[in-house]
Amino acid sequence: MLRLICLLTLLCATGTAAAQGIVLPWGVPTDFIAWEQFALITAPSGDPQTGKVEFETWASDQDIYASNPAQWPAVDAPKILHVSALGQMHLLGRKSSEFDPARCRSPRGLPAPAGNGAAAGTRFPLDGCIGEEVRRNWASFQYIVSNGLDSHAGLAHAYAIGLRVNLPADAIEFKGDWAKVSDVAKWLQTDAGFVRQHYYTAYAFNASTRTEVALLAFHISSKQIANWVWADFEAGTNPGRCDTIGCHDSFGAAVANVAPNQVGNQAYGACAKSTALQALLHNAGTAPVWNNYCLKGSQAAFIDRNANPYLLGNSVIEPLNAGIPVARSSCMTCHAYASFDQRGNPNASPLIEPLNSPVGLVDQSKMIGYLSNDFIWGISLPEMK
Repeated sequence: MLRLICLLTLLCATGTAAAQGIVLPWGVPTDFIAWEQFALITAPSGDPQTGKVEFETWASDQDIYASNPAQWPAVDAPKILHVSALGQMHLLGRKSSEFDPARCRSPRGLPAPAGNGAAAGTRFPLDGCIGEEVRRNWASFQYIVSNGLDSHAGLAHAYAIGLRVNLPADAIEFKGDWAKVSDVAKWLQTDAGFVRQHYYTAYAFNASTRTEVALLAFHISSKQIANWVWADFEAGTNPGRCDTIGCHDSFGAAVANVAPNQVGNQAYGACAKSTALQALLHNAGTAPVWNNYCLKGSQAAFIDRNANPYLLGNSVIEPLNAGIPVARSSCMTCHAYASFDQRGNPNASPLIEPLNSPVGLVDQSKMIGYLSNDFIWGISLPEMK
């Protein structure tokens, strides 16, 4: 299987490797951790009036970094999406704009003039748009706010005292990308009913506009180890979801390793679930629609035993929405550069070239003059207080 992946993706020739789950020192596989966190965050929140799942009740980056003071959201707070922060990193100082269906900003990965072409061939509607949200659980929120890491002034103080930013072991972060149900139907050449059956849907708000959106893909990171455990999930019907690096899931998938198609942006079919995963999701009370999501892979190291950089990224968040090819995607490496200087400004320079996004070990020369923010990129929010 590894030989096949090398032949189809040229990963071996380019000295990179698809991230595959490992077993942590205490005997737990990271693929299991990925699904355990998945079950936790997609379980019902317990509020029958809103029908939200757990992650939708957490604080967004706007709640933490833009609100003054930071605020934990009310259970019935509306979902407000934004353009991809990563996709706009090269536009330093730009204020993050809300997801506005009436004035769509085309995803950065579409061909020019809409974007840089990292997702060329995806067939996503040229007039479509993708909204993104980043949410952090109570453990993350409490640590960030109590240490004053939610403002430029607070970061400057942390730098001055040499604070070692170190979130607690129960911290969890979520990044999800959503698109209008109508755009997804056009993308898949189907109807809205099919989209609602195969994607988790909700309503996003902009001014007085309410728009039905579908969750295309998401990242989860959790702090079980110092460098966090990273996991990528996609809806099974996303075209090209296993392209470039394949899909790897030793716990939840009936077929643990799926090689990339020889032709990109094609369907991979449903990802049949293992008996163990079916039991896990049933016990968590997750809705049936979540069975349509697939683990792309989990990551817990920068490089493999041969010093080849591990790659992990999904077809929506990186190439389509941020303009970063999967072949230049590493969740861990990207977030390892999250740091700030003596003025509380983020270290954005390593990420301003999407087509050459960093992978592998961190280049420590790019961290000189910066203090690590423990893999948290919320500090890059342009409207940070």
